Amino acid sequence: MNVSLPTPLEEFARRKVAAGEFNSVDEVLCEGLRLLQHQEEWKKDARIKIDVGWEQAKSGMLRTPEEVQANLKSRKESWGRSR
Repeated sequence: MNVSLPTPLEEFARRKVAAGEFNSVDEVLCEGLRLLQHQEEWKKDARIKIDVGWEQAKSGMLRTPEEVQANLKSRKESWGRSR
């Protein structure tokens, strides 16, 4: 596959190779595509979670502000321990 890049993107990719961050322009492009793929997967997952939350809210399954704070505190502490 051959790809034509706008000059600023081509220069950016070549700078990444010159800086030693990648071995080739192909590697730069592959990493960019992997990041784009990851972003799409994240957005899809986020949309699903939002839909689930919206359905829960519509059906009255809401948390109090205190419950939300306690949940966030617990998650923050767990995250801190895992680091």
